[in-house]
Amino acid sequence: MFCRKPVFLNVILKTIKPVRNSSNLVNETKEKWEIFCGVCLERKPTISRPLNKLETSFSKMLQELELENSVKSEHELRHEGDVKRADDIAKNRLSVEDLEKNTGQTALEFEDSCRKELAQFTPASRITEADEKNDVKSTERKLDQHLLYIVNVKLGKEPVWILPQDIVKEDENLKTAAERILSEKFGAGVKAKFLGNAPCGFYKYKYPKVIQEKENATGAKVFFMKALYLGGSVDKNIDNYNWATRNELPDKFVDKYYNAVHSFLIDDEPVDLS
Repeated sequence: MFCRKPVFLNVILKTIKPVRNSSNLVNETKEKWEIFCGVCLERKPTISRPLNKLETSFSKMLQELELENSVKSEHELRHEGDVKRADDIAKNRLSVEDLEKNTGQTALEFEDSCRKELAQFTPASRITEADEKNDVKSTERKLDQHLLYIVNVKLGKEPVWILPQDIVKEDENLKTAAERILSEKFGAGVKAKFLGNAPCGFYKYKYPKVIQEKENATGAKVFFMKALYLGGSVDKNIDNYNWATRNELPDKFVDKYYNAVHSFLIDDEPVDLS
């Protein structure tokens, strides 16, 4: 008399079979990847950007609503008092004592002095000297946009633009490696603040076969640590860098690398619904 296999045993055998025949899992365990840390140093905008069409119309509407719903200011009440006093003087309705009272500066005189002071004021230009010279190594350019520190290095046969990176040493974690890279790749003069101990992004790439054999590694896995630029200047001996805007990154980075970096960056331009 023959016995049928239990249903649960058939399920287990079907589950185990693909794992035994899988070669991808075995190959992945044999691969060796070098762990790198990349530093995303960002200079935040220092001035507000110009308003777009939608923001301009919305701001105008708010100003009109505020004017309609507001009460009279002290200056407006003062001006009304000046007008009433002038009318009383013209119609001889004030006593001698009232006429002798010194009212001081009138509201109109105050407005005239404010206009003169405003005429002497010259606001600073939004266009800096670095913008005029197109100095891509200066943090004084594009003050209303984010700037990202990128470096030009040789990976393989051709130079490429990437975020500064280096291999993580055995006695380091990602945070300590990022701090070391900041000092080595930027110089001691740059001050920055890292945003936490966890990476903000990830990217991996395979080495050419020649480098794979030389380094005994399949490729590199890069974990990005984000930092805010607080001040200081890059070492004068370092020359292979740019402070790039968001719009300049697609022309600098290769597509896959750009997509990886762009995923953890905040866009400069808001969505224009006009």
